[in-house]
Amino acid sequence: MPTINNMLSGTYSLYKSSYAAGTLFKNFNSVSNSNSDNQSSISKLWSSFNSFKSNADSSLSGLSMISSNVSSLVKSYDDTKNTFYSEFDDTMNNLQKSSDNIKNYNFNVGANALTTTETVDEDGNKTTTKTRSEELTAALKAIEQFASDYNDAIDFFNNNSDVSKRIGRMATMFSDTTYRSGNYNSIGLQIQSNGKIKIDEDKLTKVLTEDANNYAKAVENGDSGNFTSRVANILGKEGLAGKADNHIAVANGQRNYLFPSAETLIGKDLSSAAIYTGSSYRNMSNYQSVGNLINMMF
Repeated sequence: MPTINNMLSGTYSLYKSSYAAGTLFKNFNSVSNSNSDNQSSISKLWSSFNSFKSNADSSLSGLSMISSNVSSLVKSYDDTKNTFYSEFDDTMNNLQKSSDNIKNYNFNVGANALTTTETVDEDGNKTTTKTRSEELTAALKAIEQFASDYNDAIDFFNNNSDVSKRIGRMATMFSDTTYRSGNYNSIGLQIQSNGKIKIDEDKLTKVLTEDANNYAKAVENGDSGNFTSRVANILGKEGLAGKADNHIAVANGQRNYLFPSAETLIGKDLSSAAIYTGSSYRNMSNYQSVGNLINMMF
């Protein structure tokens, strides 16, 4: 394909030969009968086109840079968006898994879930050792995992809350544990000001063992059917795990709308820059060059 330089040089040569033969652009002959005046007209024409070409090349270079920068920006956007949704899916899946576990968990850890032994050394110093049963250890671990995954959800949405208003609303929703902080605290789950859960392991252990002992007494008295576990009530399907389920369902329903589009983040320049990609602008520049050449000659 001829370059702009080739096109202009060829046209200039055609102009000079046509003018010498007197067969083209006769309107220029009427400007002056002087050969020097005619030659001056040609020089001005060529000078004007050199200036136009220089401006066109500068514009093309600048727009090509815009296109390149926007392409890099879009790639960065895509990478960030993909990372966001990968973390979103992992966070929601982990919380759903631990929430399901808590809803179906049997918190009856047994009457002897915690045993205390004392030993005295030869100097009369006493040492108290508390031993947890496997059932009690497993129950504590399940609750700790649930709290950790819930906290991760709060952190995820809080850390991304400035990306969009929808994410900000998710952060507020998951942090709503504060309004029932009294109930959670009664079993050893301390609610922080940002809604995150901090476990008081000693207090939680005490509640679990007390519940287990009370259940054993209820069985002895034939009244086990009326027994209610405090931990199951507060954390189970009617408690925090049930609320977590609702929050997860809302978040998953909003999933595809949480992260804003590239055009929303980058602005209208994204659409404008697309015009100057590939050969689009170069073709427009070539057409405009030819058009201006004809306008100036006639």
